[in-house]
Amino acid sequence: MLAHLLLGWFLWAPQAGGSPDTNPLDLNPEMRAFLDARVDRSLPPYQRLEALVSAVFQDPQLNFAYSTETQTAIETFQSRKGNCLSFTILFIALARHLNLDARFREVEIAPTWSKAGSFVNLAQHVNAAVFIGGLAYAIDVYPGVNPLEIGGQVVPDARGMAHYFNNKGVDELGFGNFADAEMYLRKALELDPQTVPVWINLGAARNQAGNLGEAERYYRKALELEPRNSAAMSNLANLCEMTGRTNEAAGYRKKIREFLEKNPYHHYNLGMQAYEAGNYKEAIARFKKALRLKSEEHNFYFALARAYAQVDNSEEAVKNLKLAEKYASDPANKQRYSQKLELLKSIKSPASIHGR
Repeated sequence: MLAHLLLGWFLWAPQAGGSPDTNPLDLNPEMRAFLDARVDRSLPPYQRLEALVSAVFQDPQLNFAYSTETQTAIETFQSRKGNCLSFTILFIALARHLNLDARFREVEIAPTWSKAGSFVNLAQHVNAAVFIGGLAYAIDVYPGVNPLEIGGQVVPDARGMAHYFNNKGVDELGFGNFADAEMYLRKALELDPQTVPVWINLGAARNQAGNLGEAERYYRKALELEPRNSAAMSNLANLCEMTGRTNEAAGYRKKIREFLEKNPYHHYNLGMQAYEAGNYKEAIARFKKALRLKSEEHNFYFALARAYAQVDNSEEAVKNLKLAEKYASDPANKQRYSQKLELLKSIKSPASIHGR
């Protein structure tokens, strides 16, 4: 059963703290002292931002590392690790202490699925956007300061906090703590009733508790807010099958297939699966389909270049690497693609561009 639409990656590790009264963005004296010792507030904003990024990723006292936990800024600082949402909460809290305009940003990525017990999880991603002098910079769980790319949406704090409490609720669902799960999920809705994943997860909680009527109401509310949401439709299709409405279930599954067919990241994900399985011709076809639906996504061109390299088509590999470089808006990716182009020109076999 597809039960949850989640933010972050693989969020099922046990969590500490984080009651519904928590402000995830709070700082403690240790965090303020850490910043005061490492970032000169008199620096211009961009240099202040660079100093903060260096402190977060390179300073031995913090040296943030990725892990699965969803935590507050204080918990993330103390543990020195967390998932994309934990990192974003920590970074925004620290940046604002330095008078930087940092905000939450939902990011469009390829669908990533994982299974935990009886639940199937759809992972999504969030990062921080910092606005300086009319420009915006993306700060992700991976190091770097990059110009903002297409494919994301800056959202208010209420939405960011709703994602936090949604994740906490999902953790409790995973542990079978349905009362605690609903407490967190309702807090998320109190903050932002437009957050679709919360309605889906509330439906999952009610479904698990055996209240199918309420579960259906919550799934339908999610679809009212986002009519093309495949997770909500999949859950609703499962519920319809459980209650004998097989024709209605079939209708939802048909819609899911139609929506996925129009989702470039769906085809990209299938292409990556084909690539990993060594089915390079299938991968090429999928990446091309993704590009027909979204023609300025540098990751799609790079994936296509890698697939062409595996079938020894150096002309197409070079062509698509150039397009990947053209459409990458951040210097780090532009440099990466440029280096691979130079490498490809200097060697006989194009298959050496296999790196991600």
